[in-house]
Amino acid sequence: MTRRRAILVGAASLLFLAAARVASLRPLPVSGPAPGDGLFRVSGVVHVHTTHSDGGGDPAEVARAAKAAGLGYVAISDHNNLDAKPFEGYHDGVLVLVGSEISTTSGHVLALGLREDPAFRFSGDARDAFDDVRHLGGRAFLAHPTNLRAELLWTDWEAAGDWGVELHNGDSQWRSAGLLRLARTGATYALNPRHALLSSIGPVDDALRRWDEVLARRDASGITGADAHSRVPITKRSGLRFPSYEARFGLARNVVLLDAPLAGDATADGARVVDALAAGRAYVALEALAPADGFFFEASAGERRVVMGETIAPAAGLRFRAGGRVPAGTRLRLLRDGKLLHESIDALDVASPGPGVYRVEAWVEGWPAPWVIANPIYVFDEAAAAARRAAAAPAAPDVAPDVATVIEDFEAEPRFRPEHDPRSVMAGESTLDGGGPAGSRAGRLPFRLAEVEPGADAWCSLVLREEQDWRGRQGLAMWVKADGVYRFHVQVRDRNPASKDDGTEWWFASVRTSPGWQRVALPFSRFRSINPDSDGRLDLGKVVGVALVLDKGAIRPGTAGEILLDEIAVY
Repeated sequence: MTRRRAILVGAASLLFLAAARVASLRPLPVSGPAPGDGLFRVSGVVHVHTTHSDGGGDPAEVARAAKAAGLGYVAISDHNNLDAKPFEGYHDGVLVLVGSEISTTSGHVLALGLREDPAFRFSGDARDAFDDVRHLGGRAFLAHPTNLRAELLWTDWEAAGDWGVELHNGDSQWRSAGLLRLARTGATYALNPRHALLSSIGPVDDALRRWDEVLARRDASGITGADAHSRVPITKRSGLRFPSYEARFGLARNVVLLDAPLAGDATADGARVVDALAAGRAYVALEALAPADGFFFEASAGERRVVMGETIAPAAGLRFRAGGRVPAGTRLRLLRDGKLLHESIDALDVASPGPGVYRVEAWVEGWPAPWVIANPIYVFDEAAAAARRAAAAPAAPDVAPDVATVIEDFEAEPRFRPEHDPRSVMAGESTLDGGGPAGSRAGRLPFRLAEVEPGADAWCSLVLREEQDWRGRQGLAMWVKADGVYRFHVQVRDRNPASKDDGTEWWFASVRTSPGWQRVALPFSRFRSINPDSDGRLDLGKVVGVALVLDKGAIRPGTAGEILLDEIAVY
């Protein structure tokens, strides 16, 4: 045998042995006592995209993959829509939930547990997004908050509300993996998909640090988001089906702790799963590394015992315990207020030193991220716990002062005139006698938004095309009522010579209507522009128009209804 041939044979043999080893890798075995808390652990995956946005498969394919991966639940969350909502329910024993990933100017918001598919569109404002999620009965989480892409990075960590945080995210892991890990993943994927994806997992230190900063002031749950697309885009219309949904679902999961098993009622079971995720009665697990359905973390004092996501008052004899069925040599790290308090192997039993936020990470030798990240147990007296609840309160509505300058009361000939595209309809009068909140004449915006093809515009609006000098003013206020729950844009146009839109620039905010009269305040600080030639500020001394607009960015095309308005004012 020649030297060259020997080298080739040796190399081929090494490659064969390496391939055989990769193909044979399986999750690590676990051992130890089963949890004795009497709770039911149900594992699932959230943050999944389908063909209703930029995913590769339809909802039925997602459900089949979830079944094959052994999930108890899976949550679809396509971008800015709930088009998969009719598919929600049980499919072959798997609970399929439908939420949405909402794009905002502060980053993306993962919305779970939304009870209906609204007629309105999400506005793109983070405060509006949190308010809409709450209005629809859902729970919010920051999606991929530490992503390397600037447009996906979360920027408003002081945002009001009780949102949670994605600690692991599939997209973020891919972007931070580096070429070497990605090449290894691609080379071994066909041999062992789950282990190949596991090899792309990197540290999540930045997300954990950010989470600890939020936990310093209020309770906040941590979850993992698969961000599963089963598609790598090549062109706008084509893509590579990689990695598969099933492989992604076998990588990382959220394990929720329930008082009783799922009962087969999709509505009730879905609410229980989402409530557990939002309350932090759950933990994040790298299931491809080792099965994690036997893990526990609890605190007890006398007869009182709590688990992840719950609060217990400081007391003599309070102890933390963690472990259960874990891989041999697992390092259990107990952190207090984000700092390491104690570390032990396979099992943890530690006395509480006092109030604080306590959480556990379970590490397996050789891996750069924790196998399990447990949600915190909070040790606070009632006063401190109440203060933390107050810190998680939603943003208070903006309130206009009683004294404001009315620019339109609709009592005389209206200055706001109806305008719409040729295919949409605004039928009837633009005012309604006696329709106002105090029996006055009200403005009327009747609309039937046309069904249009992609790229075409459709709108119905009331428009004031007069110059205004609002220097020194803080915002707009108006009374609003509608026959349904819609969103419409309030647009203010100012002069901007650099703009290609006739030397003007539209600044806009969004209003969600209700069936009852409400006085809405819109501070000018909340108005934003999407003009690529924006000059960066709304010049209140150069206002040339105001419009109240329903378009396909605010409501679904084909929607018909009526909005009443009164006393449009500046304050």
